[in-house]
Amino acid sequence: MNRISRNSINLLKSNYGTTWSLLLLPAMAAAVIKPPSPESTLDLLLRFLAYGIALVPLARVISILVDQLSGYLGDRYSGVVSVGLGNLVELVVSITALASGLYRLVVISVAGAVITNCLLVLGISTFVAGRREQHVQIDARSTNLQARQLMLSLLFLAVPTIFSLGKGLNPMEGTNQLDNFAVYSLVVAVMILLYYVLSFVLQLGTHRSFFSRSQDQQPLPIAAVVTVAGSNSRHGIGAILIAMLVVSSAVVLVSDPLVETLEVLLKNSPLGELFIGLILLPLFGSTAEGVISIGAAAKGRMDLAITSTLESSGQLLMFVLPMLVLLGWPMGRYLHLSVPLMALGCTGFAVVAVHWITENNQLDWYEGIQLITLYGVIVLGTLLL
Repeated sequence: MNRISRNSINLLKSNYGTTWSLLLLPAMAAAVIKPPSPESTLDLLLRFLAYGIALVPLARVISILVDQLSGYLGDRYSGVVSVGLGNLVELVVSITALASGLYRLVVISVAGAVITNCLLVLGISTFVAGRREQHVQIDARSTNLQARQLMLSLLFLAVPTIFSLGKGLNPMEGTNQLDNFAVYSLVVAVMILLYYVLSFVLQLGTHRSFFSRSQDQQPLPIAAVVTVAGSNSRHGIGAILIAMLVVSSAVVLVSDPLVETLEVLLKNSPLGELFIGLILLPLFGSTAEGVISIGAAAKGRMDLAITSTLESSGQLLMFVLPMLVLLGWPMGRYLHLSVPLMALGCTGFAVVAVHWITENNQLDWYEGIQLITLYGVIVLGTLLL
């Protein structure tokens, strides 16, 4: 046990002993310095940014730990690990916001994370890869499956939204009361989760040979994309799990003041809920993963960069959001499985754009510019309108 603890400490030291750890300093300062009373909008925004930026190195360490854990478990179980832990930061922050009754923000932030992945991260990755070679080839089987999964997951959310609008319901109000739509959301959430599990049965079971990659298409370790201290040493599963528990606890500690500040900021700031939830908040959880995907694209592994980005987006809609519906019931927070129309529309445009640029199984730098431009149009709309 002492050896496992030492390995866990060494693992955390090796991953935190980088310049990324400096991003934790603003959050530490915000926690120590007593804010003025009353607090101005600028002070609130700075505190919110300080706590949000602290999530970036935590998300990076989680990505590294998930990668190392997957290396022990092999490709058959690495997908399960990725589902449970790949979007851990978004899940923890959303649970904290759900416990505070910020229903609209929870759903909008999940949609915003999908938009960030599909447009900003994938756009930059495509541009970088396209500058490296004229026509970037991508793996047709895995990419097409993930693109279809993402499109269908959006339809799973669109149908409940249409029902809520047709019934004249405000899906984000009064969800601390158990009603018919809450029951409907719970059943649909379970159905989506079962469907998502069956997709792994398809890829890792019945059709494993069809989706298996050749040796040169094997997943690229994070250590091959970014500099990871201590990546050449093996620490053991026990040490990795303990380190994961420590980092997850740190995410919880940061999420509490982040959401508290966010509640006050939404009431007193001219910044709209759409801009904060759809654009600003998702950036904190997606930055580290985005750096890894862009690094993979720069090393000529665009097929893996696009697959991981689409998988992460699919996880958000088919695992994170349904899990939030289920987890809300014990808390007495009955999250309705529907999305505000503007957030749903922007997410739909992002998913359609990704489906469009990947359908011919090759990319170029100009398609990356198209995705980035669409992201900019959405950002300006949420900020100025």
